[in-house]
Amino acid sequence: MYELMPNEKKFVQIINIKDDGFVEFNFAVGEAVMNVELLLPYKAFIEFCQNNRVSFFTGEQEHELLVDSQNWKYGLN
Repeated sequence: MYELMPNEKKFVQIINIKDDGFVEFNFAVGEAVMNVELLLPYKAFIEFCQNNRVSFFTGEQEHELLVDSQNWKYGLN
C-alpha cells in the first residue's frame, strides 16, 4: 500500500470501536476541521494508520473540531 499525500501531516481521531470490530474515525489532512469520517475493520485501520504515518488529534485539534461542529449545527459564525 502507498502513502496518501506524503508531504502532508495526517491525523486520526477514533470515534468508536464497534462490537463487530469496525473502527469509526475521523481522518484529516493538514487541518483537523477539514476531515472525513471513515469506517474500517480494525486490521485495515491499523494498516491505514501505519501506511499514512498518522498522528492522533491533539487536545487543541479536538477542541477546534468541537467548536466547528457546533458552529455548523447551530449556524454560528
